[in-house]
Amino acid sequence: MDTPAPNTPAPNTPAEPVDDAGEPACLLHLVCDACGCLDPGRATPDCPRCGAPFDH
Repeated sequence: MDTPAPNTPAPNTPAEPVDDAGEPACLLHLVCDACGCLDPGRATPDCPRCGAPFDH
């Protein structure tokens, strides 16, 4: 009979840092208060959909 190998724990190594962890959990700061447009770039001081100024 073969004896099973004892369970060995995985090495305790820290996770490697991720360059791009994705989008933040809350995107509310990127939503226009006037029309609800999501503008992730915020490249302009005004909403590209309705023209309302963004609060900075």
